Formats: sequence, C-alpha cells, structure tokens
Amino acid sequence: MQSKTPSHIDRWVWWLFPLLVFGAVAFTFGLMSYIGPSLPFILLGVVLALGFVWILASSISPAKADRTCPECDEEALERLDPDTTRGVICSSCGHIDREVSAWYLAEEETTLEKIVLSERAQKKEGRPQERPLDNTPNT
Repeated sequence: MQSKTPSHIDRWVWWLFPLLVFGAVAFTFGLMSYIGPSLPFILLGVVLALGFVWILASSISPAKADRTCPECDEEALERLDPDTTRGVICSSCGHIDREVSAWYLAEEETTLEKIVLSERAQKKEGRPQERPLDNTPNT
C-alpha cells in the first residue's frame, strides 16, 4: 500500500520526527539543569492545579441549552413533548427530531423531578414510554 503523502514530504517527516523528539529531550534536560531536580514535582503540581481549576470552572458555570436549529440555524428549538426529555421541534421551520435529548431544555423550562418520576413509574409498571405516533421521517 502506497503512502498518500507526496514523496518529498514523506522523506522530510522521517527526518523531522527524530529531531523533534531529540529537541524535546534536550529541552527537558536543559530545564532540569536550570530549575533542578524538583521540576517533575513542579510539573505534576501544575497539571493537578489545572485539572482542579477546570473542574471548579465547569461546576461554577453550568451548561446551557443550545436552541439552534440544525436546519435553519435559528434560535427556535422547543421541546416536542412537555412530559419527556426527548425530542425537539423548531418553531421557525418545523424541523422535528424525536430522538435528540432535550434534557437541558427541560432543565431550563421546568423542574425535572416530575418528568423523571413519571418515567421511572412507567418503567416499573413495564409500560413503554408514551410517545406520539408519527410516521413522518425526521426532516
């Protein structure tokens, strides 16, 4: 099987990759001689601090529902059924998607406790979840 890259680029990649690896190792040894043997611990602390800051920022600024319609790019998506967290409809162009999650939309519009409890009750009773019957394709 032949490579899809041109041959002149292919030759340079094989020479460039070992040089980049060697350069990274040389740079690390240079930092080790400049900073000292505490460099791995400093890097570990920086990585852990970045992870902690990421988790903190994610929990402080919660996710928001994206109401942009994939068909017309208008901010017009609404929940298809107010009793479930599945399915959206665009009030602008009429696009319907019955399978997409509308969890964030429901979270913004109402308390989710009623919806979740009714879905749990339906599962316990062994009934399928109620969904409107429509044989039209998702358009």
